[in-house]
Amino acid sequence: MGDENQQYSDEKQEPMKSEKDPGMKWVIFADILGAVIIALLVWAAMIKKTTDEYEVVEAATPLYSYSSLSNDVTLPAVESTNYDFDLPLQPQECSNVSGTVNMVLITDANYMDFTRVAINSAKQNKCPQSVYHVYVMTVDVSDSDIEALKALAAADVSITVLPQRETDLFYIRDTHVSKASLLKYYIADALPNLEKVLYLDSDILVLRDLNALYQTDVQNVYLAAVKDPSWFFENTHVLELNLEERGFYFNSGVMLMNLAKFRADGLLQKLEDFTNNNFRTYMDQDALNVVVEKDVLELPFEANAMNFFFEHIDLPTLGHFYGREWKNYVDVFAPVTVLHFASSKKPLGAEVSHDQFFRMLQRLWYKYYRPLPPLD
Repeated sequence: MGDENQQYSDEKQEPMKSEKDPGMKWVIFADILGAVIIALLVWAAMIKKTTDEYEVVEAATPLYSYSSLSNDVTLPAVESTNYDFDLPLQPQECSNVSGTVNMVLITDANYMDFTRVAINSAKQNKCPQSVYHVYVMTVDVSDSDIEALKALAAADVSITVLPQRETDLFYIRDTHVSKASLLKYYIADALPNLEKVLYLDSDILVLRDLNALYQTDVQNVYLAAVKDPSWFFENTHVLELNLEERGFYFNSGVMLMNLAKFRADGLLQKLEDFTNNNFRTYMDQDALNVVVEKDVLELPFEANAMNFFFEHIDLPTLGHFYGREWKNYVDVFAPVTVLHFASSKKPLGAEVSHDQFFRMLQRLWYKYYRPLPPLD
């Protein structure tokens, strides 16, 4: 019995041998290597596609350079990785600026703080001779919210609140775009006595007088807007909109709208039809891009400076895209008319870290938020 146990023990200690082991190791190795090669090929193809569609410019530049700004601007005494300072806005000349600007914003209860900040920034940064008429289309806001909006009025800034019903149009809920944004389609009907209006998203800051932008001639087009880099750098679905002939995809967060042409050509029905029959990620923005076809005028970057893309694309590449020679993020944002927080990342909330350029933009937003009384 003891000998048998000893024999069994010896057999257990001897490694098992199989003629298949070496072969299996090579098969597994080959599978892994093949997967890696395929992944590299896919990655390379994606890079080639992007670079073929758009020339990517690479350059190393110093973080802070004020060569493109006014001589009156002083460089903050900060380290190159610290954005915890007040963005030095480029001074504006108001001596020859005057006129009336009609603008419209859309808000629901969730965007009330953003809407008030947008109006307050426009009010604080306008030239003395400018007169602003602000129309706010609202959905499901309280009476106290409406009073908070009206409290922003001044002698040269009127506030008109236009309560609306939520639209019955098809809406994709898992997106940062609110359903209230679809009310853009109805601006021409909501303001039947106006022929032109400047539409502004609520998540913006107005940093310069709006008269120069408002006086842009849109008589022969539906609207004027700033091109959006999504077509080249972010969402492949934008390519499906077939905008090659026009040559650009615009952002609908800032639009100078020819309301007379909207009404005359029945654009509301076309926008409703597109929205109800197309599964689109960017909702109103995709619909407007398709429906207006070639009747759109491109505005300069400064009319709708979207910070989002600068967190994902290098400065030289975006500079080439917009025809600018930016040396740093101050160069980008100091001269803009409208700063647009065009993504799900908003300035309201916890402070971002000081090594992110978003920090100086967040500080700027709070400059116009803190003086406002809290909402009930």
